[in-house]
Amino acid sequence: MKWKSILNKKRNETLILFSVLLMIAMVASMHNKHLSDLEESITTIYKDRLVAKDYIFDLSRKIDSKKVALSTAEDELIESITLTNHSIDQLLESYEKTRLTEEENMLLRKLKDDINLSVEFENQIFHNPTLTRRIVIKNHLNSQYDLILSDLEALSDIQLFEGKKILDSSNRIIASNGITKRLEVALLIVITLVFLMAISSPKVLIQKDFWQG
Repeated sequence: MKWKSILNKKRNETLILFSVLLMIAMVASMHNKHLSDLEESITTIYKDRLVAKDYIFDLSRKIDSKKVALSTAEDELIESITLTNHSIDQLLESYEKTRLTEEENMLLRKLKDDINLSVEFENQIFHNPTLTRRIVIKNHLNSQYDLILSDLEALSDIQLFEGKKILDSSNRIIASNGITKRLEVALLIVITLVFLMAISSPKVLIQKDFWQG
C-alpha cells in the first residue's frame, strides 16, 4: 500500500510537472510574439512614419521652391518648375508605397488633385502670351501652392499622431513582456520545488517503511 501511495504521488507530481512545462511553453510562445510585435512596431515607426514624414518635408521644400521661382524670369521659371515637378512625382510615388491610414489616403487624393490643378496653372502661365493674364494666373497659382502646403502640414500632423500610437503600443508590448518574464521565473521556481519534492519524498517514505518493518 505504501508503494502504491508512492506511485500515486509520483504520478501526481509528474502531472504537475507536465502542466508547468506546458505553461512554460505557452509563456515562451507569448514572449516570442511580443518580440515579433515589437520588431514590427519599430519597423513601422521607421519605414511608414519617419520616412513618410521625410517625404512630406521634401515635398514642402519643392513647393516652396516653386513659390520662389514665380518671381524669376519666364524662361528660368519654366525650366525650374519642370524639373521640380518631376521630383514631386517621384516623391509622391514613394510616399504612396508607405502604409497609409484611411485619413491619409483621403488627404493624399486631395493633395494630388491640388497639385494637378497647380500644374494646370503653371502650363497656362507658360503658354499664355498676355502679360496681364499671366500675372492673374500667378496669383491663383501662389494661392494654390499655399493650399498644397496646408495639405502637407495635415499629412505631417498625421505622422506625429500615428507615430505616437505606435510608440504607445510598443510600450505596452514591453510592459507585457516584463510580466511574461516574471511569470517564466515563477514557473521555473515551481518546477524546482516539484523536482525537489520528487527526489526527496520517496526517500523519506522508504526510510519510514524500513524502521517500521
